This record gives sequence, C-alpha cells and structure tokens, in this order.
Amino acid sequence: MSGPAEIKPQSGQPEYYAALDGFRGLLAVFVAVYHTIWLSHPQRWAFFENGPVIIDLFFALSGFLMWRLYSKKLQGPAGALQFMKRRFARLYPLHVFMLAVFVGFAILRLVAHKIGIAETTPGEILPFETGSIENWGSLLQHLTLTHAFGFEEALTFNPPSWTIGAEFWTYLVFVGVVLWCRPSKFWHFVIMALLVSLIYFALSRVRPNLNITYDLGFWRCLAGFFSGVLAAASFAYLRPYLRKLSVKGFTALEITMVLLGTAFVIYCGGKLQFLVGPIIFSFILLFAFDGGLISRFMSRPIFLYLAKISYSVYMTHVIIAFAFGIVLKRGLGELPTGWAGDFWLGIYLCVVLVVSHLTWRFVEKPGGRWLRALQLPQKRVAKTEPSV
Repeated sequence: MSGPAEIKPQSGQPEYYAALDGFRGLLAVFVAVYHTIWLSHPQRWAFFENGPVIIDLFFALSGFLMWRLYSKKLQGPAGALQFMKRRFARLYPLHVFMLAVFVGFAILRLVAHKIGIAETTPGEILPFETGSIENWGSLLQHLTLTHAFGFEEALTFNPPSWTIGAEFWTYLVFVGVVLWCRPSKFWHFVIMALLVSLIYFALSRVRPNLNITYDLGFWRCLAGFFSGVLAAASFAYLRPYLRKLSVKGFTALEITMVLLGTAFVIYCGGKLQFLVGPIIFSFILLFAFDGGLISRFMSRPIFLYLAKISYSVYMTHVIIAFAFGIVLKRGLGELPTGWAGDFWLGIYLCVVLVVSHLTWRFVEKPGGRWLRALQLPQKRVAKTEPSV
C-alpha cells in the first residue's frame, strides 16, 4: 500500500493519477469485505472467493509510482537513505500502532480465559503460550518487518501487514536496481519481464494458487512491484501515442480492461492466478492515462477520499471484523447470514471508514511527519587547528 498516486516530474508540473488512486481506495474496501467472518451476499460472489489476487494490483501500483517518482531522481547513497526513510515513515507508524492494538487484543484474550469469561476450545493455544505462533519471536518479526519471509508457519497478529514487510524490503531491492543496474534500454526491460515471469513460474511450482503471504510473500510482492515498474516504463514510451485517442476510444479500452480483469479474478483460480502479471501490467498502464469515462467515474471525490484513507482501511479492518464477529456471535447466538449479514456488513464498513479516518488523521499523518522530520546521522569531519 503506497501513498497517493501523484508525482512531480522533471518539468515541475504535477501529475496525478486520479483513476488509479480511486481504484486503490475501492479495492481497499473490497479487501475489508473479503475478511469479514460472517456470511453476506457479496462473500458468496466468485469475485471475493478469489479475492487475494487483488493484492497484486496494489504491489503493481506501488512499483509504477516508485519508478515514476524516483527512476531519475534517486542518486547515490544519500538519496537511497532518504528514499528508504520516506518509505519507512509512510509505512511504519500505522503498522506499529496496529501491532500494539493486536498485542493488546492478545493480552485481553489471555485475561478473558484466565478469569473465565471466554472458554478454551479443544486444541486452542493462546498467544504467548508454549506452542503459539503469536509469540515473542513473531512480535520481533513484525517490529523488524520480516514477517513475510517464512519464519513462522502462519500469519500472526495483524494478518494483512505481511504486505507491509514484503513491500518495505522490495523497496530496498528497487533502490539497488536504480543505483547499480538502472534499466534504460529496451532489452533491460525485457530481462526484467523475464525475471518477473520466472518468479511467478517458480511460485506456481510450489503453491496451488497466489494466496501466498507469510512464507513467500516477499517474492510475490517483488514480482507484482516490478510488473508495475514495467508498466511505468511502457507508459513513458506510449504516452505520446495513446494520448491521441478520443474519450470514446479510451472508454472502450477501459470497459474491456475492467471486464477482462473481473473475468480473470472470477474464472482464473488456482494455478491460473500466476498469470496475473500481464493483467495488472495492462490495468495500471491503461488507467494511468485517465482518458475514458470509467477513469472519470473513479476520479470522483468519494473514491479519492477512500484512496486517502486506504492504508488505514487496509490495516485496521481485520481487528474490527474480529470485534464484530465476537459481538454478533455473543449477541445473536450465531453469526448472521443472508440479508442480515448484508445489514451488518454495511454497519461494519461504516465503522471501518470512521476508524480509518481517525487513524489516518491521528496516527498516519503525524507519525509520518515525525519520522520524516528526524535528522539522519551526519558523518562528522574532524576539525583541525589552522596552520600558522
């Protein structure tokens, strides 16, 4: 989950990829729907059954923006350090805040079981007890953003945050590529495309589908991210030509792309999900132009607002879904389904948006500002007495 889809190119004129930003906000809400633990009508849709593949579009969008932002500006170790500082400031404050919330939730579970409010189900292992995957080691992995490298056997604490760790280390790879082997020729990008394809192929050999998270999540992120880099490079090349298309022409392409992307999510499950690279590449490339009526629709204020708080939506929704599940089961005796599930889904999404606005306002923004304001250590030069 990267920042707003905005860049400032060399000319100094700001560019804003409004449609891509709008889609980012909408897809964050889709992820929140996917993780609810009661049954509503949307959860029965095939689109949400194969929903995890949506995450790869987030990775691609991040790669697109980072290339557009930094491919020409990232110079030398000092520039690399500043880049990583800014990305850390963007990701870490909300991540560590929500980690604290989940640790607090784990402690509440321990207390609830100890005083008899909650019953222990057969085989249940409580957090920080012997045999639990939510332990001091997994807590350290979250703090060091290394919880997408397979050190544990399942997702721990805030489940969606595996993408934050994977993306942070992918940024480091990106820095290395830009500084030491910056692609500039066509065949450089051909090699990049082949490497992306190789990663997806290798993952397809060891996993049944693309729902890859805590174990090989870094590699999944790497492939999606550089699919976005390829889209950014293609955008720069194709821009002078595709800008000549009419609104009708762009609209036809956008409708085709949305239908193709939706059909891919619905009908291409299992091993076919590893063919996502060309889909996310094409989606990012097309909607970066903001040329058609779908782009205009996705640029409406409601979607841009969702984009603004999308990182908070992504990071906060699971704990809210847990809370709703607990309250609904205790209050109703069982989790709601059907139309009742739809009703509670609407209430849940309203709560997610309110909470996300608050975390965006009081955690994301001030936390990022504070970290960006910190001064990096400066190399000291020994002072010498002037010669006489």
